[in-house]
Amino acid sequence: MKVPDKKFNDISEQDLELAQDQILELKRRIKGLENLVKYVIYSDILLKGRWWLFLNISDGTWCDVINTVTLFKRQHIAKAVVEKHSEEKRKEILIAKITTKNDKGKVLKYLR
Repeated sequence: MKVPDKKFNDISEQDLELAQDQILELKRRIKGLENLVKYVIYSDILLKGRWWLFLNISDGTWCDVINTVTLFKRQHIAKAVVEKHSEEKRKEILIAKITTKNDKGKVLKYLR
């Protein structure tokens, strides 16, 4: 990508030349942002589905508000985190499939 010696606001589309792999990467990232289905890690505290706590990986805390938890784009990544976290501390850690429509988290399915 060749960028001339101009200020950012002065750069037009004609000044930027994107390679094919850069274009594909941008399209992949946009598609990922448009997908509203995400995965979260939760723990079933009472083991009968009455009370769930969701995991926030960044600070290692559990909370009951789904909007503050760590979201995963892919289920296999969430499973890998669950396996790593389960071997250290808890055994009843599971994954939930959620939607982030309207900037609110709503559980679609609790996966066992």
